[in-house]
Amino acid sequence: MNTVDDTLEDLLMAIRTTAAQPDLEWGQTPEVLTGGFWAQMWKVRLAGAHGDLDGDLVARVMPHSATAARETATQAHLASVGYPTPAVRLAAAPGPELDKAWMLMDLAPGKTLLAGLSGPAAILGLPRSARQMPDLLARHAATLHKVDAGPLRTDEDQIAAVVRGIRDQCQMIDRVDLADVATWLEHHRPPVGPTVVCHGDLHPFNVLTDPSGDTVLDWSSTRIADPAYDVAFTHLMLTNPPLTAPRLVEPMISATGRALARRLLRRYDSAADVPVDRSQLAWFTLLHALRMITELNTWRAQDEAAQHSGHPFISLEGPFIERIGRSTGISVAAGT
Repeated sequence: MNTVDDTLEDLLMAIRTTAAQPDLEWGQTPEVLTGGFWAQMWKVRLAGAHGDLDGDLVARVMPHSATAARETATQAHLASVGYPTPAVRLAAAPGPELDKAWMLMDLAPGKTLLAGLSGPAAILGLPRSARQMPDLLARHAATLHKVDAGPLRTDEDQIAAVVRGIRDQCQMIDRVDLADVATWLEHHRPPVGPTVVCHGDLHPFNVLTDPSGDTVLDWSSTRIADPAYDVAFTHLMLTNPPLTAPRLVEPMISATGRALARRLLRRYDSAADVPVDRSQLAWFTLLHALRMITELNTWRAQDEAAQHSGHPFISLEGPFIERIGRSTGISVAAGT
């Protein structure tokens, strides 16, 4: 297995080749960036770089090439039309120098909406969050859904592919109960309507705020889908805030989360061209819950759970299992 140093050395070689600048070197030791669980990221500066590669950049190394290609294409397109996401300066698929896909993008300023909030800080921050989070997330979703999706469209029904992929993964890890939920979703999907560019993972930790403006990050879950694909995920995460706090105040956090989620829907419906369809919202909520539970159980099946310690999905497994049971009548076993 490659070490981090090996990855950075291979990445530098790949950058040199792709940029056709063989004399590039790290201008400073790459600085690890935290906040994500899927890709590796560093703040980097290249000595001898010119043009788009000059200055502070973020290097993102992504383990799955198909997901990386979709993420990179979406982010590049959105940045080119003025949506607030970092511009992609250079990118490549896995190659002889580095066996993973990668990109170099602009370094965005700011902090996440919930930066530093846990325990008592989470409680103190809730009044501010109640004013800011739903409005900001609804605005970014509604603005995104108005972007021309033409350059990103394919003939594939991307959500049908997501459901098939989840079902196949559930069967692979021998979770028949979860595979049954995926089949239920296939049989109960509402009619497909107009589709738009969706983020798929729009939550407070994927938005940086700064006096110069907001920045939306992490397009690894992007799809061309019904707008409810985005709204359902954000609504689900606000309804079930993954915050660490004393048990005594958990009911207050839950109540506040539900209020934030209701506000999100009101603000989105006001800002969007078309209000989100409630039948689509309910269906996509179940899809996201199943997706998260499947990911958790895949980590367990592959003995990778320890690597994802602290991931917000862990604390949400119980509530999501209950929601799936109520909506589908399928009993889902809790992971261990």
